[in-house]
Amino acid sequence: MARQLDQLPADTTSLARRVAALEKQLTELRAARRMGTATVGRLRIYSEDGETLLAELGPTDDGGGGLWTRGLQGGDIPVSAYLASGQLRFSPIEDGVNELPAAIAYSTLPETGADLTLTPGSILKSDWQPVMDLSSVTGGAPGIILVSAVREVAGVGETGPCGMDVSGILTAANMAYGQVTINPSAANTPTSQAVTGLDVQGSTFYGFATAQTTVPGSQVTGVSTTAVSSTGLTVWATRTNTTATIVNWMVIGL
Repeated sequence: MARQLDQLPADTTSLARRVAALEKQLTELRAARRMGTATVGRLRIYSEDGETLLAELGPTDDGGGGLWTRGLQGGDIPVSAYLASGQLRFSPIEDGVNELPAAIAYSTLPETGADLTLTPGSILKSDWQPVMDLSSVTGGAPGIILVSAVREVAGVGETGPCGMDVSGILTAANMAYGQVTINPSAANTPTSQAVTGLDVQGSTFYGFATAQTTVPGSQVTGVSTTAVSSTGLTVWATRTNTTATIVNWMVIGL
């Protein structure tokens, strides 16, 4: 029958090593259990060199918490990201590159609605930067998108117009367009063609028309629109003969 004494290491050195390993495991186990309720003032993550700070998680000045991270963009440009209090900011880590960081910010007030704002930042505060604001309005139409330009000069904020380029086909619920072919009933007699089946958004509607012709004024003497509404319009054309005429039309609702 094996004795407990026989299970001990043969020498004191081996016994000491086993005791040290057991103490280390016990310490790690206690630390793991305490992490569930431990309070950490600030958590920092470093690279393998032990010196380069890659990320930091901790309290912010507004009483909340924030997360800051750093990485390389394009292999050599250090860029940081910061998330706190409903705002995500991006900025190169280099003096004089971006005084105003790019940001995605969220804010809400029960009596007015919620806003999601996107800004690309700027190199200097005095540089114009576009701002896109997606808003949901309490008691009003949601999905309002406001695009403007902002900058700061001598500590004073300014707002101005902002251009928008669309690299594709622009479609909107408050616009409709197309073309009709009008066959004049007789020379010098206004002839109409009805356009139906539209669903243009808005409360006030404007109609536009222009003829596809190489003889404006001499043979095509007039083009117009009437009865413009959200569901359609009537397009008119007059010419000095009975040649079929293609007319382009557009309806805009406001």
